Amino acid sequence: MTDTIQRGIYAGLAGSMGDLVIHSIGYFIFGTTLTAHYISQLIFPFAKVTAIKFAFGLATHLFVGAIAGILLALIFQKFGSDYPYYKGVGLGIVLWIAHVAVIPNLVAPRPYLYRTELEALVDLIAHTTFGVLSTLYLLRTTKNIKQHLDTE
Repeated sequence: MTDTIQRGIYAGLAGSMGDLVIHSIGYFIFGTTLTAHYISQLIFPFAKVTAIKFAFGLATHLFVGAIAGILLALIFQKFGSDYPYYKGVGLGIVLWIAHVAVIPNLVAPRPYLYRTELEALVDLIAHTTFGVLSTLYLLRTTKNIKQHLDTE
């Protein structure tokens, strides 16, 4: 697979699946919300999260994950594949900051989004997992990623 965009999409979806697993563990063990709950509240402020609104939140999460995977593939293409996990985890942490601090403050009218410290921690672990799994996918789908990226 040599297409950067296609690899990025698949990497982002792989990372998003890891994010979903971490959030699901938090949901079933600690009772935290899933990202789909959170995003549905951003899309539909002050509305009850129904199955269809949850589906919109989940689909949006996967779309954003695919776009973030493309961004990571482009970062590798532009800056090389040295220290790949730092780049992947770094992107995951940047996405976490955007997810918990920037985006909610851009939504108007701002919905009441109650997030506990535990939910923020689960979310940080999930976004870090996204970075690791996306990076792992990119590294595994290209035999010699540095050589490949240098020739594109």
